[in-house]
Amino acid sequence: MKPDISEIMTNEELRKIVGLTIEDFDEELKMLGNAAIKKLVLSGVLQEKIIKTDSYLKQTITAYIRGNFRYTDAAIAEENRQIFEENKNFISLTTEYTKKEG
Repeated sequence: MKPDISEIMTNEELRKIVGLTIEDFDEELKMLGNAAIKKLVLSGVLQEKIIKTDSYLKQTITAYIRGNFRYTDAAIAEENRQIFEENKNFISLTTEYTKKEG
């Protein structure tokens, strides 16, 4: 699926989201990022609208990763899952993200 999370965020950015400096979880973080993108696309967001420079989409993907990574604090995870769902619902109803230009 395009775009791939690596087109949106670097490995270092993905690690920073969850407070890591080691590379051991890079593949898991990429899988979570790609899952977030897929959920957005399945919700009606056009693939070409998911771009590196859109800070709202990056924040939404960040919330998904934080909500689904191995946090021991369930409250942090749940809060981030709610942020992702709220943002996804808003984005999927916004023509800026769901309509082709022209």
